[in-house]
Amino acid sequence: MKMNLTALSLLLVAGVSYGLYQLSYEVQGLEKNLAALDKNISDNRETIRILKAEWAYQNRPDVLQSLATKHLPLLLIAPYQVADLEQVPENVIALSELEPKNVPLPRKKPRRTYKPPKNKPLGSYTLATFSKAGGVQ
Repeated sequence: MKMNLTALSLLLVAGVSYGLYQLSYEVQGLEKNLAALDKNISDNRETIRILKAEWAYQNRPDVLQSLATKHLPLLLIAPYQVADLEQVPENVIALSELEPKNVPLPRKKPRRTYKPPKNKPLGSYTLATFSKAGGVQ
């Protein structure tokens, strides 16, 4: 009986020691992974900081001005081109000119269930025809 209890105790101590040994290696592996993740996070933060600095450098007014003059065909406004509001002629548009005369409507799609529009536009209308080049006829 005493021998069995000693053998059982030795087996129990050996099992617990093996479990602690495995747990120790698993913790070391997880700590290595954590260190690698921390390094990746710090690298990413440094990259974000550099990119923000680059963005701020590229958005300086002188850089934007040089890019605008290079790529946009805009001219400076001369002082004689600026007018007061009183100098702008009033253009009265008749209400009949504002009503839609020809409203293009899209054609039916072949695989779509079609529901007629509830609010059709007033006046005469024609169906629009779209070409493959992207134009509307």
